[in-house]
Amino acid sequence: MSKQLTRHLRLLEILKDSRRFNPMSVTKIQTSLEDNYRITVTERTVQRDLVFLAHNFFGLDSIMLREGGYGWYWRDDAKVVLIAGLTPAQALSFTLIKKYLTQLFPSVALNELEPFFEYSEEALTRLQGNAIVKWPKKIAVVQPTQTLIPPQVDRDVQRIVSEVLLSETQLEIEYQRLGQAISSYMLNPLGLVIRGSITYLIATKVPQNEFRLFALQRIKKAQPIHTPIDMPFDFDLQKYIAEGHMGFNMNGHTLKPIGLVVVFDKRAVNHFYESPLSNDQQIVEYSEDSVLLSATVIDNEQLYWWLLGYGAQAQVLEPEHLRQQMVDTIRGMANQYQI
Repeated sequence: MSKQLTRHLRLLEILKDSRRFNPMSVTKIQTSLEDNYRITVTERTVQRDLVFLAHNFFGLDSIMLREGGYGWYWRDDAKVVLIAGLTPAQALSFTLIKKYLTQLFPSVALNELEPFFEYSEEALTRLQGNAIVKWPKKIAVVQPTQTLIPPQVDRDVQRIVSEVLLSETQLEIEYQRLGQAISSYMLNPLGLVIRGSITYLIATKVPQNEFRLFALQRIKKAQPIHTPIDMPFDFDLQKYIAEGHMGFNMNGHTLKPIGLVVVFDKRAVNHFYESPLSNDQQIVEYSEDSVLLSATVIDNEQLYWWLLGYGAQAQVLEPEHLRQQMVDTIRGMANQYQI
């Protein structure tokens, strides 16, 4: 391998982590060549090599530094430069991330990953003879409820929300519920939760510190406010979800654990043995065709709709308020169908 080719490869390796916010000066690059690879050349040679590489590698760019001279970096839209390339498994991983997990990434991370997504698609195209290429066609993710088409979320809103969550700064939004006028809110953004086809922003209102959920598709405009958020003392996103808040509050009641007792048709409970409702769940014989299930669960709207979905295969015995709620709903349904 020629000395020039070796030097070019080392330059690409040195610059792999440089971006516009942290460009590397020619002096620093020259020092790195000497200290790390024992390659001694002049700054003029390094500059000439960098100009050559910029002409041959899309996205390698330079910027004038405050202290003088040029700093070199990779632009966000740069093509991925992988000397060893991606293995089939690595290319497959990026493809699956793009297909199933992009909603979980902040926009700044997705911008960094986009070149890898493109490279992975190209790599898999070149590997058509490899069985692993067929894997994305052999798996799927489905919702356990009726599938809905996800609502459209404004790209700028999504970007700004993810940025303020990362920087832990406040956010001002214009929000419009269905059939209502636009309202303005100043928020302390705390987390994002994907529930079915809807993405919700969990935040507290300023200055009340009242917890609220905001569906992202209803945010018409978002403006970052460079003021640190007022973080609730004991807030933890996973704890917030475990407490039942994402199941929504039923009729304004305080979310709290209840002792649920339900008579289930035996045919409806098989999966409860593998996926119990709670750690204290118990299932006992009730009759020849039914069982009695008891469990401690959170009393929220999700529980109510879930029980309704079992129809005649479930009868709520306790608590009394939930049983009465089911009775009222069933009577209302019977009236709708004129039974």
